Amino acid sequence: MHPCPSCGAPLDDEGICTSCGALARGFFRGLDLGAPQLSDAVARGLDFYRLLGVDPDADTRSIARRYRQLRVFFPDDPSDLAPTPARKLALLEVAGRALTDPRLRQIYDELRAGSGADIRTDAIRCTACAAPIPPDAAHCLFCGTPRPAEPANPSAPPPPSPDDRPPAEPVDYYAMLGLTAQHLIPAGDELQPPFEPRRVRAIHRLGGESALLGASPIQQSGPPTVADIDAAALAREREILLMAGLSPEEREARVAEYEIARRILSDEGWRSQYDALLLGFHKGQIGGGRLESLRYLQEQARTGMAEERGEQPSAEEGAGLLKQGLGYLEAQLPREAVAPLRRAVAALPGSAEAHAAYARAILASDDPLSLGGHMLRQALQSLEASAAIGGADEREPALAALCRGLLARDEGNAAGAERELQQAARLDGQLGAAWRGLAALALARGATEEALGACRRALACDPRDERALLMVAGACLRARRHDQAREVAAQIAVLRGDGWTADAVMGELMG
Repeated sequence: MHPCPSCGAPLDDEGICTSCGALARGFFRGLDLGAPQLSDAVARGLDFYRLLGVDPDADTRSIARRYRQLRVFFPDDPSDLAPTPARKLALLEVAGRALTDPRLRQIYDELRAGSGADIRTDAIRCTACAAPIPPDAAHCLFCGTPRPAEPANPSAPPPPSPDDRPPAEPVDYYAMLGLTAQHLIPAGDELQPPFEPRRVRAIHRLGGESALLGASPIQQSGPPTVADIDAAALAREREILLMAGLSPEEREARVAEYEIARRILSDEGWRSQYDALLLGFHKGQIGGGRLESLRYLQEQARTGMAEERGEQPSAEEGAGLLKQGLGYLEAQLPREAVAPLRRAVAALPGSAEAHAAYARAILASDDPLSLGGHMLRQALQSLEASAAIGGADEREPALAALCRGLLARDEGNAAGAERELQQAARLDGQLGAAWRGLAALALARGATEEALGACRRALACDPRDERALLMVAGACLRARRHDQAREVAAQIAVLRGDGWTADAVMGELMG
């Protein structure tokens, strides 16, 4: 049995200290934190409780389980992770480490509440001269003042909570919809349970008899597509709505189950997480946070359903969501910031800060030139709302012009698009997306030199702008400047890293 890193007492089977309640530091791969790091996190707007999705009053065991639930989505060895998931894992580990160590959690809670935390080190200090007192000393070695009394550690861990039950049940959503998870079957293997198509069973009792909802499996020629999933879910929901003998509550609950299945399997990110969990379930693996992970996905789907019904978070919840979104933006995770900031805007329609942050998150979540019209309109509406409230900063007018220009481009209004993008570039010369937008318009009308000039301006904003380099290479190929195009392709290959060569990039451009 391993000793607790904080007090030396033995750890239980879950790695929780039986005395002080701390979680083994080894669980976080040796991550050490102190007051300076926690203070910096609070200053950046990171709310560890919201990052983990736990209540501020949750006990250590609940937080540890939640950490394991989220940690299961990352590999055991994170050394090969790409930058974005690596930042996600770093945030997760810092939050988990801080909230499962009683001392760190106390400091964090005090900093979070703004009540002025005791940010000293863990050493016991003399009440008279503030000198550190060695662990085995009864008096201060400098002034002789008796050692201050320390709070006694609990003699045993807290009793289990009455709600300490599995957060979810393993469920095969593919089978529920009558689909086959063919993409999870190893190549060359025949269909074997539990991956074989099976009938959906939704049993309810009427007068002691069971009624069976049965349906033939959806005919698939390959892994289920989004269209397959939507069609299967719609068919199941229709059967429930037409089934006799159900109360309105039962009918609504069963339809909601199919809708949750549809949403999880239709979303690319959620589906990849669910597939990893499903493979574990089929191997009999339900520990390690897998059931908590499944509940997390289910709650995400339920949140989306609630939003569509018009249920909005309270102003207090909106403030917390705003803080969470700002923390994600500060951590350079704009895609993760979009969802909480969208809900924050709905809860705080009069907050210029919420509107501005939501617009920034949308425009940073992907190349603005690749965003769809819906997202561009959402960003533009929030920028205009921020300006109307009076909270716009100096960059927001340029961003609004960028959105208007890209929307005009999508509508086929090339003149309007160019006018707005030029306005965006004038307002903010460092807005590389505006220059790339102008370059794309110039290429569309065959003005190669004008396009190259706009790309150079974009590269002056960010020399590592791969999209601008691709446009330069494409423009050089159009002008039959193959040597220049190859030079740019070599730069792109360096940016992409191992496995890429100038020839490979040229093949991609010309193929």
